[in-house]
Amino acid sequence: MLLNSAKLIQRAAFQRGALQNAGLQQCKAQSMSNAASSGPPGPPVYMVYGATGGIGGALAQRLARQPEAKLVLVGRDQEKLDKLQSELHPEASVTSAVADVIDAKQVEAAVKKAVDTYGRISGVANCTGSIVLRSAHATSDADFDQVMKVNLYSCFNILKPTVKSMMTTGGGSIAFCSSAVAKHGIPNHEAIAAAKAGIIGLCLSASATYAPKNIRVNCVAPGLTRGPGMSARITQPGSPALKASEAMHALKRVGEPEDVAAALEFFMHPNNSFITGQCLAVDGGLGSVKPQ
Repeated sequence: MLLNSAKLIQRAAFQRGALQNAGLQQCKAQSMSNAASSGPPGPPVYMVYGATGGIGGALAQRLARQPEAKLVLVGRDQEKLDKLQSELHPEASVTSAVADVIDAKQVEAAVKKAVDTYGRISGVANCTGSIVLRSAHATSDADFDQVMKVNLYSCFNILKPTVKSMMTTGGGSIAFCSSAVAKHGIPNHEAIAAAKAGIIGLCLSASATYAPKNIRVNCVAPGLTRGPGMSARITQPGSPALKASEAMHALKRVGEPEDVAAALEFFMHPNNSFITGQCLAVDGGLGSVKPQ
């Protein structure tokens, strides 16, 4: 009896060990599968649209510092692209493409150049944008049309050829720039609010459509951020407009291009491959926190 009991205990222990080992092997296999599906193999290949703007330039600087990363800068002015390229990390592998994001054919050509040069695309950000600060009744049809094209249509123009490429190379990440005004009502922002809200809708739908292909789609929603154009006029040091803008933000300052670039890099980086369909506020609390 004692001998039989000992054999039964020994057999049970062996079976438990075998099951534990099988479980470990299954977890290991699942982990390897997850790692394999996290994105395209090899060093990341990034495309930055609107690269010569404030946010685009800051993002390019960050991406160029990633070891072994490849970078494609896209903008409308080759001279500005060349200047930016000369300012990036000296060991970065960088090329550029001239394209206007409101022209779908030019965007397709830029994507083709990136794929021809580096074989694939693993991360894309659209940093282009414009703004019209007028009430609806004071906004012309032409101004509204232009705001929609530069902000919303550009994202669709970039999304379409990018996902076509990514679907054949293991997936990737796409990041767009929405705005705090898309979800937080601020007077005289009707045109830009409509365009930026459309970007959030596009992001959510595309993230659902292309998730089975391992393509992640996210967006950031900045508050007022320093940069060229109208942002530069509003953020003039000591100006009443700047003081009023700072007072609207809970952190009592406006955003810097680097703030938004850091969030875009986070979404694009292959280490963050389990994040999709998100809109991250980079707005100093503008859209969610009441300033004191």
